[in-house]
Amino acid sequence: MRDAVLIIGGGLLQIPAIHIGRDMGLVVVVTDGNPKAPGMELADEAVPLDIYDLAGHQRLVTQLAARYRLCGVFAEGADVELTVAVTAQQAGLPGIPVEAARRCKNKALMRQAFDQAGLGQVPWGEASTTQEARSWAEKIGVPVAIKAVDNCGSRGFTRVTALDDVESAFLRAASASTTGTALVEACLTGTEQSVELLFDAAGSCHRLNVVDRIFGEGPWAVELGHVNPSQLHGAVQQDLLALAERAAVAVGVRFGAFKADTILTADGPRILEVTARLSGGFDCQYTTPLATGRNFIRAALSLAVGRALDPEDLRGSWQRCAAAWTVFPEPGVVQAITGVDAALALPGVKHVFLRSRVGEVIPPYRDCVARPAFVIVEGHDADEVLARAKAAAAMVQIKTVMEPVPVA
Repeated sequence: MRDAVLIIGGGLLQIPAIHIGRDMGLVVVVTDGNPKAPGMELADEAVPLDIYDLAGHQRLVTQLAARYRLCGVFAEGADVELTVAVTAQQAGLPGIPVEAARRCKNKALMRQAFDQAGLGQVPWGEASTTQEARSWAEKIGVPVAIKAVDNCGSRGFTRVTALDDVESAFLRAASASTTGTALVEACLTGTEQSVELLFDAAGSCHRLNVVDRIFGEGPWAVELGHVNPSQLHGAVQQDLLALAERAAVAVGVRFGAFKADTILTADGPRILEVTARLSGGFDCQYTTPLATGRNFIRAALSLAVGRALDPEDLRGSWQRCAAAWTVFPEPGVVQAITGVDAALALPGVKHVFLRSRVGEVIPPYRDCVARPAFVIVEGHDADEVLARAKAAAAMVQIKTVMEPVPVA
């Protein structure tokens, strides 16, 4: 029987993990609710299954055990830490406690764990009605961030500056939460980062990386792109990494990958949210290898399948800079896409990724999930990669038309 790994999620961001798993000599089984997801075509065995279906994945690993020596369950770039933990536990494979995964998935449980650990740096409350949401907003004081309790990609997020807008923001967030509730938090201001850690089999923490995230203005949390590595002073980065490590301990994660979204405020660093996986914004997949030569995915995957951590995967081979940047066409039905080859011909441009195709609809930009295309670039410093990224993004032309209004 061949050694196999189950990778949960077969989207664009999971493609590097699929290739790495196969390079490691593993049979790669991939689950995704979309049978036509790009990673499904690359898998040794593709199983159409919703990535949040806990019982379905528990049944699946029992079935896989009859065909393979299943060594691990893995995910990166998708908030399926609970599915991974439940499935790994069912199969007796390496993983984190299910309750720790639940605390990462549910932002209210996360905040409770932070409060208990003395990390309660953000005034917050969970609301189940519009009146409760307004009461929390009045108590905390606007502006507040109202967000979904257990969703990702900034779905359901609204930055509220007036109490009269609380009701619509609550309804938006609650509809994006399986709990039917919403989180109301103090709206912090400052620069944002993605902070990655890796805990080895002995529980030792390896501080991996800090990436600078860049967001647009307005009430929505839509990321424009990121610069890798962070341009913050080394001591500040260590403060962010130390805070992320405290957050991991607080929610109960002492194995595998851990990522914190942080914000550097005038009062110091704060945690926005955490997840028990590697990053999902093209950094661990593409910009980290370009900037440093490190391979966080192979390191985390090795641990997930019970293999020893190779220090070379975490040791940088060079010091460069890389960036990811988003292409933002007008929302509507995609009519044509041009300029991809021209963008790839520009200096430092390594990849152009399209998430929308001709005939598909690009919705208004209310969250990160709506972003239709991305460019990945490398260069010598942050100024160079940002200039290259913006030039490449401008070169990719996605022509859209507004959807026709149905006739009643």
